[in-house]
Amino acid sequence: MDVSSLNQKHEEMLHKYVKFVQGTVYTATEGYDSSKFLDFNEIIANIIKYTNSFNKMLGSSSRRTEWAYMTPNLILYATIGFLSGVKNDENSDLIDELSEDLFETTVDFVGETTDILDDIQQKEEMQRKILTNHKTQNEHNN
Repeated sequence: MDVSSLNQKHEEMLHKYVKFVQGTVYTATEGYDSSKFLDFNEIIANIIKYTNSFNKMLGSSSRRTEWAYMTPNLILYATIGFLSGVKNDENSDLIDELSEDLFETTVDFVGETTDILDDIQQKEEMQRKILTNHKTQNEHNN
């Protein structure tokens, strides 16, 4: 799956997160026919296509943060909706447990994404300072 990411670490995190979510839904749909799980995978593929397109449309880093949180938010909402749709009296406890794990994993993912965004912003600020200082020094030398 080709997924837009902030950097290599973020790409690895995204793939791991998607696999976790797919595992969650697979567990929730074990008592159903395989089409339920395949339907969910189509939802995930559409979310990835949408966020990849949104990233291409941005063109600048001013809305990078908004885009970086789109994938986990959309996947979380889609998965919770899907889990609610397969929840019944027989699997209620399992679905509640899977939902709780999903929330915790998503919060962790968002926290790690925030750390990556902070690192990127710090690097960009340092580069701006270096370029500004270099430009100022060149102007003084001329």
